[in-house]
Amino acid sequence: MTPQIKTILYTTALSSYTRPVLRFAVGLAKQYDAKIVLLHAVEPLSNSVRFLMDNYLPPEKVEELHREATSGILEKFHRRLELFCAEELSSTLEQTKVISEIRVLSGIPHEVILKEADRCNADLIVMGSHAGSSGLGDYLGSTSRRLTLLSKRPVLIIPFVRGTENEWPSQRVV
Repeated sequence: MTPQIKTILYTTALSSYTRPVLRFAVGLAKQYDAKIVLLHAVEPLSNSVRFLMDNYLPPEKVEELHREATSGILEKFHRRLELFCAEELSSTLEQTKVISEIRVLSGIPHEVILKEADRCNADLIVMGSHAGSSGLGDYLGSTSRRLTLLSKRPVLIIPFVRGTENEWPSQRVV
């Protein structure tokens, strides 16, 4: 039985290997006549950063920095992803049928990805990961590793190999 893939959740960290992994996801979507929901998770400030801010800055400055950071950062990432997709697909989002939605959410990445996969009823999660030198642990970052352990949905991880920033990803799919 051939798997039915109608919705692909493509999650990106917006790193140097974003382009080849998006190309891979678009190729899959076209092959299966599926739509892509593109997701970027913005990590919240760590506890140590919050501690430093609280202890070294006046309370009004901490509040101001927090407001500035949260008010515009999600919108900026969203615009960046729209421009990236338009550039990569040579069309605007309105002109393409492959990318149905771009979502930029704040939270712990693996938790955001799992919630979004449920929300959009994804049949497959596609993401990139840095390829290391030896062993499976070197191929998977912490988010990739957690997703493979916690997801109820298939997770396709495309390894990034240095020097392939603008090329098709390696055929070694973990």
